[in-house]
Amino acid sequence: MVSGLRVAFVEPWCVTSLYGYSLRPVKKPVKVVTVTFVYVGGRECLNFVGTRKWRRTPAPEELLTQPKLLSDWAVQAGLLDRGIEVAEDDLDAAIALREAIYRTVTARLEGRRPKPADVELLNEHGSHAQLTPRLDRTGAVRREGTSSQLLARLASDLLDLLAGPDIAKVKGCTHPECSRLYVDSSRAQNRHWCGMGTCGNKAKVRAFRERQRASESGVAGLGQSRTKG
Repeated sequence: MVSGLRVAFVEPWCVTSLYGYSLRPVKKPVKVVTVTFVYVGGRECLNFVGTRKWRRTPAPEELLTQPKLLSDWAVQAGLLDRGIEVAEDDLDAAIALREAIYRTVTARLEGRRPKPADVELLNEHGSHAQLTPRLDRTGAVRREGTSSQLLARLASDLLDLLAGPDIAKVKGCTHPECSRLYVDSSRAQNRHWCGMGTCGNKAKVRAFRERQRASESGVAGLGQSRTKG
C-alpha cells in the first residue's frame, strides 16, 4: 500500500555547447515513492516475501520498485536503525533472493524438493557476514550494516526456519489471489489468512455479499412460484 508520493529533483550535469558555454545542471523530476509495508509473516524471511503481492494473478504487484525501498523495508522491519545505501544491483540481488525464498518455502509446503539454483543462492547469501547489533560506550545498541549483510540475515533466517519446528506451522494465505506466507502461531492452528486487516476482511466481505445474493435469489424465486400458483 502506497502511503505517499513526492517528487524530488536530481541534477545530472550535461554539456550544452562547445564555444564559450559552461556546463549547467538539468533538473529532471524523479518520483520518490514512500511505502508503508505490512509485516504479517511471523518471520523476517516471510515478511520479505510479502514485498511482492498477488503472485497468483496476471498482474502481481511489486513493492520494491526503487533501491531506496529495500532500505525502507529493513528500517520498518526493525532490522536497521537508519537507511543504508542501496544500488540497483543490490536491489536486483534482493529480489532474486526473495523469489528463491518464496519458491523454496512453497516447495516445502507442497512436498517438493527446492530448485538447485535456489539452494545454491540461499547458501551463498547465508554464508556471508550478517547484520550484527553493536553496543556502544553509552550502553545503546546500534543496528546498522550493508545491503549484503541484510540479504545474509534474510537467507540465514530462512535456513533457520527450515531447520526448526516453525516450518510445520507455515501456511499460505487462503485468499485465492494472495501469495503471502506466514507462521500460524494461533493456539488452535486455524488461521486461514495472512491477516484479518488484509485478506481476512476481504474474505468476510465477499462471503457476506454471496450470502446476500443467495438470499435475494431465494426470495425472488419464492415470489415467482407464488405468482404462478
